[in-house]
Amino acid sequence: MKKLYKLSCIIVLIISLFTFYSLESKTVSVFSNKNTNKYKWNLSDIYSSDSDWDRDYKILEKNINRIQSYKGKLTRGSRYLYDALNMSDNMSRMLEKMYAYAYMSKDTDTSNNKYLTMCDNISYLVVKLSSSVSFIEPEILSVPKETIDKFVKNNSKLKPYEFYLNNLYKSKEHMLSDKEERILSLSKGLASTPEKVYTSFKDIDRKTNFTPGEYSKLLQDDNRETRKQAFVEEFESYKKNINVLASALSGQVKKDIFYSKARNYKTSLEASLDKDNIDVSLYNNLIIEVNNKLDVFHKYVALRKKILKLDEIHYYDMYNPLIESDKKIEYDEAKNILMKALVPLGKQYVEDLEFGIDNRWVDVYSDKNKRGGAYSWGSYDTHPYVLLNYNNTLNSVSTFAHEMGHAMNNYYSAKNQEYVNYNYPIFTAEVASITNEALLFEHLIKNAKTKNEKIYYIQGYIDLIRGSIYTQAMYAEFEKIIHDRAEKGEALTSDNLNKLWANLMKKYYGKDFYPDDICSIWWSRIPHFYSNFYVYKYATGCCAAISLSKDILSGKKEKYLDFLAAGGSDYPIEILKKAGVDMNDTKCIKDALNKFETLVDELEKLTFQITTK
Repeated sequence: MKKLYKLSCIIVLIISLFTFYSLESKTVSVFSNKNTNKYKWNLSDIYSSDSDWDRDYKILEKNINRIQSYKGKLTRGSRYLYDALNMSDNMSRMLEKMYAYAYMSKDTDTSNNKYLTMCDNISYLVVKLSSSVSFIEPEILSVPKETIDKFVKNNSKLKPYEFYLNNLYKSKEHMLSDKEERILSLSKGLASTPEKVYTSFKDIDRKTNFTPGEYSKLLQDDNRETRKQAFVEEFESYKKNINVLASALSGQVKKDIFYSKARNYKTSLEASLDKDNIDVSLYNNLIIEVNNKLDVFHKYVALRKKILKLDEIHYYDMYNPLIESDKKIEYDEAKNILMKALVPLGKQYVEDLEFGIDNRWVDVYSDKNKRGGAYSWGSYDTHPYVLLNYNNTLNSVSTFAHEMGHAMNNYYSAKNQEYVNYNYPIFTAEVASITNEALLFEHLIKNAKTKNEKIYYIQGYIDLIRGSIYTQAMYAEFEKIIHDRAEKGEALTSDNLNKLWANLMKKYYGKDFYPDDICSIWWSRIPHFYSNFYVYKYATGCCAAISLSKDILSGKKEKYLDFLAAGGSDYPIEILKKAGVDMNDTKCIKDALNKFETLVDELEKLTFQITTK
């Protein structure tokens, strides 16, 4: 099941490496004078032309069913097993490379129908290949594990597949028959409908007077009325279609439940976490520990209210800087800051990072019809790529650090692992990205020249932890509740979802926060809910990152670099244990929340010193 899951969701794994603030962290306008090739992707490193992509598409489409020649032969001997797995991997590698090229081409020009068609075509091949290889795992599992262990022992070519095969047998009770697996594979095209409905609305049908990047900038404006107007217009654009969006999310949840029941899991949460061998208690413990420290978050909200001298603090008062700053950080300066901040990771890491930036791994600025947000992507046979919409703010520098963390994780994983073990799970991916951000803020705070500058950077670090842990824990709690309700047969209507969200906001933000009625539709703006039980990984990733950054700053970088190179060669919990963090121990979560409290206390002291002068 692990391999089929990886194949059918391989692009979701990488494209989902969005920053948690991908809805808020966008570029304010088109920097036409900066949009030279230096600041754009060089996609010719993947394919020199679209016609080369077309060639590979035809080759893969023609040969995709060749794997069927191994059907019924996998357990005859190690040679058959290796040849089938190797052929499956080679086709998956080609598919991954083609998928990356098509979607990244589309993301730099979302109006180009040619690339939209290429994306549709490659999505068709994902389903077709998934269906074609669906016999492999049921056939392997038709024999005792001892038989496969003997194959691995006698054939060194199978050694890289050892972890995959061991994990496959662990999941045996959730594996279905060959015919049933094929039906589930064929259903994936239909199952993507809720997400497609949501994405089409968000990216195409929804209309506002500003771009996503401009909205982000408006939320940070010093003028409160400007912030409020932007907030109302943004949220109203979702509210107008709230029933459609509720139906889409309900369909997504029903899809999750369908697949979990089909594979004989007790709940959809258990099914999602089992892919990474993670116990449900970790998910629940995260929510419990964050709830136990909500008083600190309430203190931060109250502190914002006090510093900004507001009678009431609203959603649109949570993003603007506490200290007025006209500081603009040009992209080239951001690169230099990032390289200095990451010096504790060693000379080789910094050199590799600089090489990637200088060789057009990054598409930097917003442009007409370019997708908003930020992500890292790539394939095993190419270097990683990073999409930014850089806007000269501290937030965009943090996004840059975040996505380069993903990119370097991808780079070292591909360099050190065979294809079968190179794709790391999201659970560990967010560790690599947020560790970079933590190191960035530690560097900036340490080297701040004035109290105001220090406050500015402390707020940045606070907002990182707030967004990664508190916000994502609230999302995770919402997601768990709606799945629990649906599994009991309760309807997920817009009214029910709005009420649930409003209650969670009151609990998380505290008595000093004024929850405008329209805030209750916030859930409808979150694309991550269409990747089930995804958001908690930002929170656990941030907790692990804070622990690891502390080790790195004390000179212990070797285990962390080994972690970056580990890819998916073991379960994520085990990989992190080797790096020095036990995620099953709530101490890691508590330490991160204590870090947040320390930063809030420091912010309070510094702002008190300024206001009492």
